Amino acid sequence: MTDPTRRATRVHARGHWPLDRAVGAVTLAFDDRHRRRMAMSDDGGGAFLLDLPRAVALDEGDGLEMTDGGFLRVIAAAEELMEVRVSGPVESFARVAWHLGNRHLPVQITGDVIRLRRDHVIADMLTGLGAEVRDVVAPFMPEGGAYGGHSHGGGHEH
Repeated sequence: MTDPTRRATRVHARGHWPLDRAVGAVTLAFDDRHRRRMAMSDDGGGAFLLDLPRAVALDEGDGLEMTDGGFLRVIAAAEELMEVRVSGPVESFARVAWHLGNRHLPVQITGDVIRLRRDHVIADMLTGLGAEVRDVVAPFMPEGGAYGGHSHGGGHEH
């Protein structure tokens, strides 16, 4: 049961909260990192209420400010993903990225690697486009998009 006296009411961006006031951490999958109000448990099993003024996309390393003055560090949970690599000219990479974007799939781009959620239909399409696809388990931190997503506005402190 959630402890109603233990509440997280503000989010501070990674690097913009006092690490020495961390009282624990909360590990969340991508889908659970965009919330406004929800009963949760920290990694130590302590119940708390996430009680933000508006829904915020939480990023790895953000700090949830608790009403008692402590902070919980947000950790991106490892998830079942696909890692996509494309050899050849940059146009091949662009073509793969275009097909993923055309399907409005959340993706994480790191250098020459694209990560996205596992989906055998999408994996077959990517292989058909000449990409190398392999399964991985890793934190998923997709791009926020040009019109919102993982911006550090709206509830994040700088």
